[in-house]
Amino acid sequence: MSDTTMQTSYDIIGLTSLEDTDIASKDIRIVSRKGDNVKLFYDNKSYNAKIKKFDPETKFALINVSGFDFKIKINEPLDMLIQELGFLKASRHSVKEIKSPMPGLVVSIFVSVGQTVTEGEKLLSLEAMKMENILKSPGDGTIKHIHVSKGNSIDKNQLLIEFE
Repeated sequence: MSDTTMQTSYDIIGLTSLEDTDIASKDIRIVSRKGDNVKLFYDNKSYNAKIKKFDPETKFALINVSGFDFKIKINEPLDMLIQELGFLKASRHSVKEIKSPMPGLVVSIFVSVGQTVTEGEKLLSLEAMKMENILKSPGDGTIKHIHVSKGNSIDKNQLLIEFE
């Protein structure tokens, strides 16, 4: 671990050009926030931004600055410490199967055996109590076996998908 004090960082996703790389290497600071309006300080200049979307679970935000949309990954000090200590890697590799969280009906299956999936990718959808629920991958992996088919009725805790 580094001895420096960790601060929240903001990674701009999907930047590829030379100018974009330069943008990603600069420091971005949030000066103030009122609702969805944010005042940013970047490269010694102040900018007004609007938060279009924010997912507190994944800590991804979609913001608009001067008519341009940017997808931002927020890395707080605790997130960085957990990453540094390797806790996320251990938990991702420990998941070997997906079981049904509720009884229901398999509406769609979005994956196939042998397919490589990433964390958060849709696996299948279940209809329960007249609502469709999407089950997503808890980590990266390869589909080893799918134990259900479209149209199957399933019970709570029934094995649905196995990972390699």
